[in-house]
Amino acid sequence: MASPCLQKLPAVEHLFALTPEIPFQRHPEYMSITKEANEWAFKCMRRDFSPEEKKCLVQWKVPMFTCLSTPHAPKANMVASAKFAWLTAFLNDPFDDNEVAAGALATSYLDTVLSLCYGTASLAEVPDILAYRACHDLMEDLRSLLKPELFKRTVSTVEGWARSISSDDLTQDYELYRRKNVFILPLIYAMGASFDDEDVESLDYIRAQNAMLDHMWMVNDVFSFPKEFYKKKFNNLPAVLLLTDPSVQTFQDAVNTTCRMIQDKEDEFIYYRDILATNASRNGKKDFLKFLDVLSCTIPANLVFHYASSCYHGMDNPLLGGGTFRGTWILDPKRTIIVSDPKSQAIPHAVHIWKSAVFYAQSYFIQSLED
Repeated sequence: MASPCLQKLPAVEHLFALTPEIPFQRHPEYMSITKEANEWAFKCMRRDFSPEEKKCLVQWKVPMFTCLSTPHAPKANMVASAKFAWLTAFLNDPFDDNEVAAGALATSYLDTVLSLCYGTASLAEVPDILAYRACHDLMEDLRSLLKPELFKRTVSTVEGWARSISSDDLTQDYELYRRKNVFILPLIYAMGASFDDEDVESLDYIRAQNAMLDHMWMVNDVFSFPKEFYKKKFNNLPAVLLLTDPSVQTFQDAVNTTCRMIQDKEDEFIYYRDILATNASRNGKKDFLKFLDVLSCTIPANLVFHYASSCYHGMDNPLLGGGTFRGTWILDPKRTIIVSDPKSQAIPHAVHIWKSAVFYAQSYFIQSLED
């Protein structure tokens, strides 16, 4: 019988079988929006970066999350949304790096974030840290860009995220926890798409939105697994399935099950999105149709972001162009290494093979699992 750890090596490769039926789009001013958002982020960080450090941050591809979502939003809104994507990273980093743990410190941190969002505290009243500076600066932009009701909905979504982060019990319903933990809705609202409350409060819309959010966090859970694995963190769906589902016996089983769930969520989203679009077209709701376009594009945008971001694969990874690739994905702790499948015709220019590096990564990963 093959060693279970050997079955884990091609695990993430299975995800490449996902072929979204939703069209891929990019804003025509993608480059300038990305540059402006990145410069804002560097300014918020208040430090001088070496060329290598700056390159690494640029290759996080953080603004890609926004710019792949709609080609027709006003540039000012897109810049604000791209900044919001950076703010997401700034707010999450203290939790990811264990600087803020559960308890009183986390509660204080999140309460301060919300007070800045609601405008009940000034920057002078809070500690001078990156997340607070960025939050204060961006909220001022959003108040001037968004209608009051849309700004209120944006902040309400941030509050839902904060409450989910501060929850101590993740065992009751992991899906609900992660759904609230996806920070995409404020980005969508910031893009300036219009809708009536009744449009986004219908049961069909809620089902479509939940399917979209579930698709996004499930993709993230698979791609972030190696990073968390080496940090001995198992707060992700493959790990949850391994621990709770009797039919899941290996990590490969967990990834295969997750991928089936991801594909089901895409199908579910398309089903309800089509119902909503048909009804909106029949009732002449052009603004809501545009909003549905934005919502639809988040699925391929999120998938491409996870393929391309150095956050998951290290610098100069072969998928930086954003294309999918069929091959073997080796989970090295420092970077993603892809070995070409000779039968594959997908994006040959994006494939680089370093035999010595591959051998090292494979040996390292197997040994770490067996230890």
